[in-house]
This record gives sequence, structure tokens and C-alpha cells, in this order.
Amino acid sequence: MLSIYAGSDTGRVRKSNQDCYDYKILGKELAFAVLCDGMGGQNGGQLAAEKATDFVTEMLSRDLRPGMAETSLRSIVLSAVAGANALVYDISRKNAELAGMGTTLIAAVFDGGHVFVAYVGDSRAYHLSAAGEETQLTKDHTVVQMLLDIGEIDREEAQRHPKRHYITRAVGVASTVEADFLEHPLEPGDTILLCSDGLYHYVEAGSLAGHLRESLAAKSVDNLIALANQAGGSDNITAVVVCRESGGIAGARPQNGPRTGEEN
Repeated sequence: MLSIYAGSDTGRVRKSNQDCYDYKILGKELAFAVLCDGMGGQNGGQLAAEKATDFVTEMLSRDLRPGMAETSLRSIVLSAVAGANALVYDISRKNAELAGMGTTLIAAVFDGGHVFVAYVGDSRAYHLSAAGEETQLTKDHTVVQMLLDIGEIDREEAQRHPKRHYITRAVGVASTVEADFLEHPLEPGDTILLCSDGLYHYVEAGSLAGHLRESLAAKSVDNLIALANQAGGSDNITAVVVCRESGGIAGARPQNGPRTGEEN
């Protein structure tokens, strides 16, 4: 059984919400979720995130089937990301006011005992085991991550680096984009969190277990959004929480198109 809870909020500083998410149940143990965090001005960022979310949702809804081979599933998800990139890039080229707009994108497909994740940018996926072990599955496409990789800064310096929000890859800013792809086992009792940087910058590493248990108990991500807002809410905040239990799928409310904090 997969239980899915999600939500988004503008935060306390931004005037609009450029985050966007969606998810959909496709079968007994088949579902997906997608989350985008737009950039490029108020109108451009929001449009980029909505268009990318919409496109990936449409493609995955159409093409995913239960029990697919990993090679086929990988091809479908990466093709959806590539298509979203082409769409956003084409829109920006045709409208000077939208030039340079783009979005992060993370898409997770849940198929039986596995989660498959494709991502571009710095929106993240975390895995929390039934035993409470927390793992960050994704690796940020950011300037700070590059500096960490080559040893120029340490983790403590990364937290306060002036370029910690500078991303090195985004959907829609160039004619093509390279998405990273990963697969991770998902045991009964395990939980996956997809989130934008407006949330994870306010969550201390290793402290997710208690917050996610609270979300699952309440069947809501309101506690995660409140956590970020209480810490200042300087960015848009979006979270999608997925827990694998046993049996079929329950606990997820149907979605009709992308949702943002503007709708809350």
C-alpha cells in the first residue's frame, strides 16, 4: 500500500509560489510524483514549473505500466524530462519576457519494491527506512555541490556559502538537459520525501525521521511546511511524502493537474 500526502506554500517572504507538484495512482503498487521549483522571474518561473509538471504528468500517466523492466521505465521517465525541457525552452524562445526561465524537476516512480528517480537541479529526494535511517538519494546540481566535490569547502561552509542557491542544471534554459537517474529499494514501512529547497534548508540533517512520522500520523505535510515557515519561510515550500506499507494503494487523494501554494 502506498500512502501519499503533499502540499505547497508560498512562504513568508515571496509574493508568489513558483513551486509546483503533482502525483497520480496508476495501479495496485504503481504511482508517480513530480515536483518542480521554477526560476526566472515571477511569471517565468511559475510558468516553467507548471508546464514542466503538466508535461511529465501527462507522459507518465500515458506510458507507465505495472511490472515494466527498469530499462523501459528509465527510458520513459528520462524522455518525459527531455520533453518538458524542450517545451519550456521553446516557450521562452518565443517570448522575450520569458527569456531565461527554467525550473528544477524531480520525478519519482514507485513500482512495487522500488523507487526510480530522475532529477535536474536542487530539488531533493530523501529515503527514510522503517528503522529510521535517513538517506539523501539525490545529489544537488549546484555550485556549492561542485565545490564540495573538489574539496574547496566543507559541509559547514556549504551551509552559509553565498552561492548555495546557484544551480548548475535546470529544465528549459538550454535546448537539451542531462537528468540524473537512480533506483532505490523500497521496503514496507519505508518513506520517500520529495521537496524543494525551501524546505530542506530548514531541516537539520538526520532529523527527518520524527518530522516524517508526524506527517504520516496526521496524513498531511502541514507540519513540514510549518517547520520551514517558523524558521523564516524565505522561499516557497513544497513536500511530497510517500510511504510504502503492504497491500494495495490507499491514503492518496486524487489530483487533477498541478498544485501550487496559490491553491492552498
